[in-house]
Amino acid sequence: MVSVEIVTPQGVVFSRQVNSVNIPTQEGEIGVLERHMYLMTLLKPGLIYFDGNQKDGIAVTYGFVDITPERVIILAEEAYTVGEIDAGKEKELFDQAVKKLATAQTMEEMQEWERVRDRARTLLEILERFGS
Repeated sequence: MVSVEIVTPQGVVFSRQVNSVNIPTQEGEIGVLERHMYLMTLLKPGLIYFDGNQKDGIAVTYGFVDITPERVIILAEEAYTVGEIDAGKEKELFDQAVKKLATAQTMEEMQEWERVRDRARTLLEILERFGS
């Protein structure tokens, strides 16, 4: 078993022992089992799920992942169960980001709005795939 914690600025949203956890990272999805090698990597928007069960996963946005052989700590800007994702808000953010990208003047502006667009798109895809 491996201890997994998901922490946001609002506090701990998940803390449990699991057999495995799958995590979306900038390098791709990684699977973590007990006695995993030490690793620190960047979290990207996606679904974290436990013991192969995607339906009960937790949607996260950007952050960091710290893995040791005994535990996984995920520091996320945001984390939601699928039922907590607000489709209207995410669609609005996505549309706003697409419009802002079309008129962005600097590389920083483009990167910021790409990040907002990708976050909203991912949450909408998770909701569409796993929402009831």
